[in-house]
Amino acid sequence: MNDIVNRLRTNRECLAPCLMDEAADTIERLTAERDEARREICVMLEDATNNHRKNHAKRWGWDCFKEDSE
Repeated sequence: MNDIVNRLRTNRECLAPCLMDEAADTIERLTAERDEARREICVMLEDATNNHRKNHAKRWGWDCFKEDSE
């Protein structure tokens, strides 16, 4: 995901700079919201089932507690 954001910011003069910046900002915001939602689900599943969140996350291919998402 970072590749898209970097390309938008690097090539911002190709189209409309404000549109490219807005798209990059939106991608970053939505990615952060997704990651937070994943963390919340992992914690809820752990609390509800007494299983390890790593098992649930691994099954879905998530890194629930990764700080720098891609």
